[in-house]
Amino acid sequence: MLKLLVSGSYPLVDYVKDEIQKRRDSVQNLVVQEVSSLHILNHPNYINNDDILICGVVLAERLKKLNVRGYIVPLRVQTQDFIKALMEASKYSKKVCVVNYYKEFINEDKNYNEVKLKEILGLNIEQHVYTSAENAEEVVKELSKDTQNVIIGSGLIVNLAKKHGMKGILWYDQETIQLAVGIAFDILRAKVLERSNQKRQSIVMENFHDGIISLNQMNRIININQAAIKILELEQDKNYESNYISEILDKGELLEEILSPKEAKDSILKYKNKSLMMDKHIIHVDKTVDGNIIILSDIEALQQKENKVRRKLNKKYEGAIYTFDDIIGQSNQTIKAKMKAQKFARADANVLILGESGTGKELFAQSIHNASNRYNQPFIAVNCAAIPENLLESEFFGYSEGAFTGAIKGGKPGLFEIAHNGTLFLDEIGELPLSMQAKLLRVLQEKNVRRVGASTSVPVDVRIISATNVNLIEGVRSKEFRMDLYYRIAVLNLFLPDLNKRKEDIGLLLRNYTNKNYKGLSPIIDKYFDSLVSILESHSWEGNVREFENTIERLFAYIGSDNEIEENLIIEYLEESIKENEYLLYETQSINETFQQTMKEIEVLKIKEILEQTNGNKKEAADILGISRSTLWRKMNEFNLK
Repeated sequence: MLKLLVSGSYPLVDYVKDEIQKRRDSVQNLVVQEVSSLHILNHPNYINNDDILICGVVLAERLKKLNVRGYIVPLRVQTQDFIKALMEASKYSKKVCVVNYYKEFINEDKNYNEVKLKEILGLNIEQHVYTSAENAEEVVKELSKDTQNVIIGSGLIVNLAKKHGMKGILWYDQETIQLAVGIAFDILRAKVLERSNQKRQSIVMENFHDGIISLNQMNRIININQAAIKILELEQDKNYESNYISEILDKGELLEEILSPKEAKDSILKYKNKSLMMDKHIIHVDKTVDGNIIILSDIEALQQKENKVRRKLNKKYEGAIYTFDDIIGQSNQTIKAKMKAQKFARADANVLILGESGTGKELFAQSIHNASNRYNQPFIAVNCAAIPENLLESEFFGYSEGAFTGAIKGGKPGLFEIAHNGTLFLDEIGELPLSMQAKLLRVLQEKNVRRVGASTSVPVDVRIISATNVNLIEGVRSKEFRMDLYYRIAVLNLFLPDLNKRKEDIGLLLRNYTNKNYKGLSPIIDKYFDSLVSILESHSWEGNVREFENTIERLFAYIGSDNEIEENLIIEYLEESIKENEYLLYETQSINETFQQTMKEIEVLKIKEILEQTNGNKKEAADILGISRSTLWRKMNEFNLK
């Protein structure tokens, strides 16, 4: 709270207050208070450091001698103001009394003296002084005995003159009052700015995660924030301002670097078994060193922060970013799939999306979510084939603290809890083992999830969108996929056509991919569009849109920045890109088939060996192999083992 004090008498105080009122809106929460000069003289500590006092010049001089705190703005009578007052007085009498507080007003120090004024204005000027309000009453009362007297002075004197039947003239002009009030408000605004800067500096210092130490040119501490105190392992409640930095730091490379006259950037230093990063910025004022700013970071904390940021960034982009507008296609098959998916979005039943790899199953899943009533809730996508079998349960359902060795403190929510009120997209759901299928079914039926190691369940409301590129009906028939789970996840079925069945979309896909990723090459594509589309439509897209985009990406890499490319060359590039894709696809399939066959043979031999070792005991064999009995039964059926 800022306080503006005014000392004086009517009408002066009213004039000052009127000027203050005109400026008051420029300073918020300002308190204006009238106070007598006698009270201030008797109680000099009444004025605080931030208070501002507007008063007469003589009182101001007396208060300064008493070392009164705060800011004192004297109302100094200007020469022109006094001359105006004398000229006004001459209209009423040739005898003028100038009454001032504590000492005579006209003296040799001023630009005018009594003799000259008498000669110029033809006035008989008398000077009188008073030392208190009571004494002023006595002085004015004595002067009233001569009815020809006109009195010039402060507000107090003017009031007393009127009281005793004389003419009283205030010697302060409006400009003098405006000047004093203007100075006071300049100080007030400077104080507001200073407080604001101090508050901002305090907020920055204390909310800055790094340690900050401000030192003067003698390496004394001006400021040190709590982060620095914590990093340096200093006492928390101690005031370190004005201490030399060498008084609070242990001797070592950190202190040496701080005391060095050189600046530092990203210096790695050891301090109290910690690794710290330090920046030192030297402050120059008028080409003179005025101190420096030290910024300290705990490297271990920095690494933890980096990991936290990475997790947050991943979480930020986790969710549904695609809508139906992102699904490109003009073929009947694409239009029908979109229309069907849009209808599914308005429902809240579980959806099973079927289609070959690369047909855009997650694109449709995200679009359904974003067009549903759950659009502003989480969308969590998980590839069921990518999670190791022994981690499936904890990933899907979470775990409680102490559930197993390595469990983090406080436990961890599973995917169902994270997706609560939203959508859980289960890609490649056909790869889930039977044991996990049973647990998933129970959650879908009961709409409750129990963390691993927990004794209570948590209710969840999650819409399931599943996707697969395998025939789940065949899985049901071969007992590799539970029939009851199938009917739970496949309430609504969406079949996505492969690219070979919607080749009329290829031209649109080419334009869209070019405009989205290589807009600068659009003129080239437009120029040879028909030839390129003809070649693309004649190709058999085993990898669907994923293979298509890979091919176009390779084509653009060949083109580079060649904007003048000829038709025969761009066609040659496209054909080469397609052939490379076919070759890579064939090689990958061959390698995968050989690898899978080898792994299958090894797995068969291992199961046979363990079964012989356990004399056909399936439970014991499953324990040794680290799989469930149902998984062992499934593999035995698959490999025709008895």
